[in-house]
Amino acid sequence: MKRFIALLLVVVMLLPCFTLFGCKKEKNDVTILRICNCEDYIDEELLSEFEEENPDIDIVYSTYGTNENLYNELVINPNSYDLVVPSEYMIQKLAAEGRLKKLDLTKVPNYTQNVSPYVKNRLDQIEFVANDGEYKGQTTVLSEYMVGYMWGTMGWVYNTEYVSEDEVSSWVGVFDNDTLNGKITLKDAVRDTYLVGLAMAYQNELKTAEDNKVSEILNRTEDKDIQNVGKALSSVKNKLYGFEVDSGKNDIVLGNIYAYVAWSGDAAYAIDVAAGEVEDEDGTTVQNTKMLSYSIPKEGSNIWFDGFVMPAASTNDDAVYRFLNFISDPENVYRNMDYTGYTSMVAGDVIYEDIVLDWFDETEYYLSDIGYDVETLSSTEIDTIMLGVTEADLNDNGYKTVDLSYLFGGATGDYTVIVSFEGYGRLMAQYPEESIVNRCAIMNYFDDDTLAKINKMWESVKSPTFPMWVINLIIVAVVLLAAIVVLYRCRDKIKWFKLPERKSDYAKKRGLKLVKREEV
Repeated sequence: MKRFIALLLVVVMLLPCFTLFGCKKEKNDVTILRICNCEDYIDEELLSEFEEENPDIDIVYSTYGTNENLYNELVINPNSYDLVVPSEYMIQKLAAEGRLKKLDLTKVPNYTQNVSPYVKNRLDQIEFVANDGEYKGQTTVLSEYMVGYMWGTMGWVYNTEYVSEDEVSSWVGVFDNDTLNGKITLKDAVRDTYLVGLAMAYQNELKTAEDNKVSEILNRTEDKDIQNVGKALSSVKNKLYGFEVDSGKNDIVLGNIYAYVAWSGDAAYAIDVAAGEVEDEDGTTVQNTKMLSYSIPKEGSNIWFDGFVMPAASTNDDAVYRFLNFISDPENVYRNMDYTGYTSMVAGDVIYEDIVLDWFDETEYYLSDIGYDVETLSSTEIDTIMLGVTEADLNDNGYKTVDLSYLFGGATGDYTVIVSFEGYGRLMAQYPEESIVNRCAIMNYFDDDTLAKINKMWESVKSPTFPMWVINLIIVAVVLLAAIVVLYRCRDKIKWFKLPERKSDYAKKRGLKLVKREEV
């Protein structure tokens, strides 16, 4: 019996070794890839599919709230992640401080072969000098540190029933319409609203500024500029429904507000939801009748870029590059765009055909409107008919053309989209025209001193204020209260203010004693 028990113990101890063949590898043979991203900013099914295709890699995925939260975490614990997804200004800051690695983009062919030529050019123009780390003192460009993920703009989302196109063609137009008071929101994010404040403070200068001057104006941070922004924002804050971060897209769909400053991805979401089916209070599915649109003001706006970057402390290079190539595959890009509503920096033919043409092009609607039976026409016949259509013909029937070759084909290829006037705003949220996006500035990151000054201004702007009539009422009440106190304290010295003397007081003053009160 003792021998049997000893043999059984040996078998139990050796059992893990027997399972090496035909079974999953032990955890110490699997690379853990730690990724941190914004919330709701990726189709997480793709993460599972990547693990299935790469059984030697397990992903630990987490999210962060703001770029500043992510920065603080990387400063406190540089070994936290292998890949993170900040915005361009934070990538500059992290790279300048030596907290990021330069990437070998030859290992990410899906990205390098399909990235939009326009986006690539804009990223190559962002230069900065590293003040710490391996590249200290060297001038470098942003594109060397990142694999581009999503990009977009910032503008007005508005309800076309209450707000005109002219009113949202500038940053100040909606505030000139008193009927919109209490129906507008701004971002509760100092960087984004600071840019809006700059555009409002320097609107006259921006109206006549060349495209290359817009970026300089929208990145001003001198003391006088910060003061001007504070004045501009304070002048309109009492006209707001409030400041928000993520609730604006729901508020405008519900009808609580008629216009709000939005990032383009949220704009696309709000427009789609407003035009789709919703459930009413009884749970019945009904068609939403709100018509929303998106406008980037003519003075200029912000163009932003989010990208995957590799913290300097990461050592999992192979897993990082495999994931970056996977997530940049046009088919996966399509799924991510469909899930998030944001626009990828990848802009290959798959994206143009499956997203731009499928989602936005309304050529067949136009042909139907002018009397053609589209179902009987071949694609060749449609192309032949459209060759004879002029821009005036399209405009007369409520359509226009948008040339997106700058994003997809550079100097080659025909990337013209026909879109209705109603659908134009939705297209601009996803793929703005070149003339519009050229007036959008990349915001630089603020140094610590500048950020402290801007935050102080921001706190002042957000502090509660009261309407003038309330302030006047408070002043009057204080003056009256002070007058009453003075009169009461000086009552014995003011003849007309003296009260009638009571009989008991009269007797006491004269040393008399009241013995009996006779009733008369």
